[in-house]
Amino acid sequence: MPGNPNKLSHFWDELKRRKVIKVMAMYAATAFIIIEAGDIILPRLGLPDWTVTFIIIFLIVGFPITIILSWIFDITPEGIQKTEPLKVGEQRGETAEPIRRKLRLSDIIISVLVVVVCLLAYPKIFNNGNFKTLMDRDGRISIAVMPFNNLTGDSLYNLWQEGLQNLLITSLSNSEELSVRQYETMHNILGNKGDINYASITPTMASDLARKLEDNTVIVGNMHKSGRDVRITINLLDSKTEEIYKSYEIDGMAEDDFFTITDSMSTLIKTFLEIKSLKESIYLDLRNVYTNSTEAYKLYLQGHNCHSMLDYTCAIELYEKAIQIDSNFVSAMIKLAYCYGDIQQAEMSKFWAYEAMERIDWVPHDIQLTIREVNAAVDKKPEELIKQMKQYLEINPFSMNKLYGVGWVYFNTSQWQNAIDAFEKNLELSKRFAKKSWIWTYILLGRAYQETGEYKQAMKLFEEGIHLWPDEKPQINYWQAVCALDQQDTAKANVFLGEISEMGEQKGWPKANILLWYAGIFNEANSLIIAEKYYKEALSLNRDNVTIMNDVAYFLISNDIDIEKGNILINRVIELEPENGTYLYTFGLGLYKQGKLEESYEILKKSWDLQPYYDHEHYLQIKRIEETLATL
Repeated sequence: MPGNPNKLSHFWDELKRRKVIKVMAMYAATAFIIIEAGDIILPRLGLPDWTVTFIIIFLIVGFPITIILSWIFDITPEGIQKTEPLKVGEQRGETAEPIRRKLRLSDIIISVLVVVVCLLAYPKIFNNGNFKTLMDRDGRISIAVMPFNNLTGDSLYNLWQEGLQNLLITSLSNSEELSVRQYETMHNILGNKGDINYASITPTMASDLARKLEDNTVIVGNMHKSGRDVRITINLLDSKTEEIYKSYEIDGMAEDDFFTITDSMSTLIKTFLEIKSLKESIYLDLRNVYTNSTEAYKLYLQGHNCHSMLDYTCAIELYEKAIQIDSNFVSAMIKLAYCYGDIQQAEMSKFWAYEAMERIDWVPHDIQLTIREVNAAVDKKPEELIKQMKQYLEINPFSMNKLYGVGWVYFNTSQWQNAIDAFEKNLELSKRFAKKSWIWTYILLGRAYQETGEYKQAMKLFEEGIHLWPDEKPQINYWQAVCALDQQDTAKANVFLGEISEMGEQKGWPKANILLWYAGIFNEANSLIIAEKYYKEALSLNRDNVTIMNDVAYFLISNDIDIEKGNILINRVIELEPENGTYLYTFGLGLYKQGKLEESYEILKKSWDLQPYYDHEHYLQIKRIEETLATL
């Protein structure tokens, strides 16, 4: 009925005539490409995470506006013109849709956009290579256990085909990380015992059955016999790909050992899958932690969380509990070595590093590299430390921890550009995996930028660090103030100093501590007169604080301002804490400035042994004295 078209049909024709449908398709495809490109490119340009969110919101807001404009206006050879109503167009002989038309540029553009969208969307839709595909929506690994195939040649073992299946299902069901299809369900889907020959269950058939039950992992097993010895083999298959991703073999003596065999097999499978499940949900660098105890691994993860928050007391306690469960848990020993090092307990740091080294032949190659790494750290061998971490990065280039470690060693040895390269790669990975890098990555990279005169980059990075670590704002404000003073921007430096003071008062810091921060900032910026003023004010407020006395003594001695007064102060400190490596270094430096080379050398060597990690200034000072003594 051409004279009386229904309203919906008329509206649809009008949408096509005004090219609204075509505009919607082009806008949607273009928007998708822009979002995907932004998600890939923008993080690598160092832009903040909210940039991508802003683009998405901008494109969503722009969608209805674009539709409205496409309804009202049209692009013609004469330019942009307002679209005429349908009746006017019909009077001029225009039709809603021509019967035949030539290929237009817009058709080519839409086709290209569709191809690009398909290329970008394909990996997201069909990416099955990750272990996460083995998990249910609730995060648990779903499992179907098939009856065991009797390959012994002895029909008496047919009973154990379902018997072993039932025992394994019951045992695996005790795990909170696993979702196991129960025996009754498996029995029903396979049919009665007499209806099926279990030897005919191929991997393909088992996978099909598992997929029907929406299980992503299928377990198939066989029984073998040689003499009185019985061997049970088990394969864990991905039901979607039929790929075997884990196999086990356990031997026993006839049927009497089947319960023990099943318990052992269940423990192996549970441990493997539980740890796999835990590792898949957390940071990439934890995937190679080596333990056979799920409980020990969970304690390790809890310790790792405390460690990442710099709660060393909590981390040490949990790591040590993990080792009590698994006395060969070298990954926890490695973490303990670093924890104790970070709190300046060098002997305990060495103890755990050496404990791990004693077990190096029992662990895979990647963990062997990490053991050698921590031993190089506690033995203060920076070249060896970098070597081990770089070897690890060859087999795991996505290790943010190792990239940070490489950057830290380069920074500590004043190799600024190498440090920048390593830290930048660390941050690139953190953005790629939607993680936030450790606070010290931002501080040390910013400081390396300062050392190379890239102050704008440093300030930008410090702001990013504050955004991600708001609780650590004073530490970053400290280096922002230094950066501002390096650029002779006193006004901006005063803003950061004010923020430090305000935050310190909120946190209840003593006034002397705030002044000490001020002094350190001006010292770093080489404004020694102002720094001395703040050091003296801090000391006047707390004359018995060993940290303040040491800081003031080091400032006076290292800058040759008042070596005599500095030595008086540090002597008082050493009387109170004679075994502190940091304070002994200041004491040894004071002896060196007095010309007491041999005494200085002995003290600096003792201080070196008490320090947990390599310190470049300390190392160079010892070398200077050794070279001088060699010429006498």
